[in-house]
Amino acid sequence: MSGNDISLPAGDPFAGFWRRAGAWFIDAVLIYVTYLLVAFFIWDDLLVQTAMQDPDGGEVFNSYVPSLLGLLLVGVGTLVYFALQESSRVQATLGKRVLRIRVCDYNGDKISLLTAGYRAWPLWLPGLINTVAILDFVVGLASLLACLAVAFTKRKQGLHDIMSRCLVVKRQAVFSDVSERFS
Repeated sequence: MSGNDISLPAGDPFAGFWRRAGAWFIDAVLIYVTYLLVAFFIWDDLLVQTAMQDPDGGEVFNSYVPSLLGLLLVGVGTLVYFALQESSRVQATLGKRVLRIRVCDYNGDKISLLTAGYRAWPLWLPGLINTVAILDFVVGLASLLACLAVAFTKRKQGLHDIMSRCLVVKRQAVFSDVSERFS
């Protein structure tokens, strides 16, 4: 595909905020369920068990929180998950496939593995930074704002999409050489 104009037979070609949020939710559930299965059944160092006692009844409650290693693994795993799938032939994660959207460059072509990893920073960077409280807050806020930009930009791009020169479009979006709209 070459060209700079995108169109659909009818309607907006860009994947909107709620469709992208839904895809992210599906992907997040898949990532965290996988993490928990690995942590509980294969590699118990990924979780830390804490015990709390009820001051009134004396009952003890056990809870599990991610270990530092677990947080790092989720960050790296998220990076790998998004980068490999969005740079693949199908141009989409499992969540994006379910909601019929894909990631492409401004010409509609597949993005590189490096671009896909760079584009996914709002999703994997907070997992890697999660150990330093104030830094975690700042990076988390920046990531949230980068993603919320989708709701307010003309081409429904987040900051991470703009930085990596990518679009998230509906699966059936068609690219043509009509104009220089995206250059």
